[in-house]
Amino acid sequence: MAQVDMYLHNLYRVQPDFVYSVSRDFARSCQTPMLVMPDDTPAHSYQVAVDIASLAPNAEVTVYPWKEPPELKARTVNRVRTFLKAHQPATAMR
Repeated sequence: MAQVDMYLHNLYRVQPDFVYSVSRDFARSCQTPMLVMPDDTPAHSYQVAVDIASLAPNAEVTVYPWKEPPELKARTVNRVRTFLKAHQPATAMR
């Protein structure tokens, strides 16, 4: 149980205003393309999504909200597919 508590502490309490796995400096320097799909739940705040999208130089962002209506969700799914196809690793393109 102590290990779970430590994980939750690191996940939500150490940097509660940002993501648990990287710093703002890392996000700012990350050259990897990323697609940010904003949400607004306690675990995935809208503000953090906006921050990541604005910090990461190769970030793209979907509309928010993107889950409803069904037509918008379908367009967002297509956007994800397009993003993934455009950013396949060279070895995957063979």
